[in-house]
Amino acid sequence: MYDEVMFTVQGSKAAKVERVGLAELELQERAHLQEWVVAHPDVIGPGARIITTEYDRWQTAAGAPVLDRLDILAIDGDGRLVVVELKRDVAPHTIHMQAINYAAMVSRLTPADVADLYSASRTRAGAPMDAEAARTELETEMLLKADGIRSPRIVLVASDFPPAVTASVVWLNEQHVDITLVRFRAYKLLDQVAVSFSRLYPVPDVEEFTIGRRIDQTASSTSGSMIGAPWDEPALRRLSEQGNPATLALLDLCADESGQPISVKNIATSAGITEGSVRAQLAGLTMRLKNEKNGYSQTVWPTTVKWLPGGVASYTMDPALGALWRSIRES
Repeated sequence: MYDEVMFTVQGSKAAKVERVGLAELELQERAHLQEWVVAHPDVIGPGARIITTEYDRWQTAAGAPVLDRLDILAIDGDGRLVVVELKRDVAPHTIHMQAINYAAMVSRLTPADVADLYSASRTRAGAPMDAEAARTELETEMLLKADGIRSPRIVLVASDFPPAVTASVVWLNEQHVDITLVRFRAYKLLDQVAVSFSRLYPVPDVEEFTIGRRIDQTASSTSGSMIGAPWDEPALRRLSEQGNPATLALLDLCADESGQPISVKNIATSAGITEGSVRAQLAGLTMRLKNEKNGYSQTVWPTTVKWLPGGVASYTMDPALGALWRSIRES
C-alpha cells in the first residue's frame, strides 16, 4: 500500500529519510505528543480550541469516583466538543471503545461545566479567566451550545491503526458516530525531528477530486436546476436559529440593501470574532449543509463568493433572498 515517503533534497538529488518511532526518539505521549497537539489544535480540525487536558474528575450518579483520564477535550469551529485520544505508537485495538467511553461522559457536561474547565485551563496556562468570561467567549466565538455537548466528535491520534480499529471506525461513522483518525509520522533529520500529521479517515469524497461543469451559483440560488433545493423561508429560518456567529453576520451583511460585497474582515468586525474564527465557522456551515442529519436539502450557501486577486473572498447575496432573510431576522 502506498504510504508517505519523505526526502531531503539538494538540487536534483533526493535522499530518503527513514521513519522512526517516538519511543526510539525517547519522546513521550503526554510530555511531547500531547503538547504538540495542544500548541497546534488545528491538528484536531479547522478552528479547534483546547478546553482542557488530562481531565480525570469523573464520578458515577452515586458519587463514586471513576478513574479515567481524558487526554484532550476541545471545541471545534461549529460549537461541538471534541474528545481526543492520543497514542504515541500504533493504537491498541480498543482505542475507539476507550474514546467512546469518554465521549459518553463528556456528553453529560453542561455549558457551565465546560466553562469551568476552560477557565481553569486558561488560568493554569497563565492567562487567568473567570468562568463567566470563559462561558461568554465559548458561546459567542465558538458557538458552544447544549446540543454540541450532547453529540461530541471523537478524534483518535496515533502512529497507525490496526484493522480492528479502522473497520470499527468505518462502521461507527456509517451509524452517524463522528470519529476521525489522525495519523502522525516522525522522522529523524540530523539533529532535528520532523513530525507530520494527516487525516487517515474519513477519506475525502471522490467528488472532491473530480472536475465537473461550473454552475452559476447566483442563478442556482433561485433556480430549481441546481444540485439540491433552492433556499426558501423554512430553510433560512432554520439557519437563522442554528447558524454560528460568522454565518449570521455573513448573511446579515450580504442581505443589506446596499448590495456591497462583504469580506472576511467585515464579518469578523460585525461578529466580534477573529478572522481565523470566521473561516472556521464558515467551514462549519459547509459541513452543516453536507450532513443530511441537519435536515437541509440545500447543498450550497445562500450567498455567492467571488475570489479576488490574492485569494481574497468577496461575498454577495441575491436581492430576493436578502429581502427574505431580512424579514426573518426582523420577525
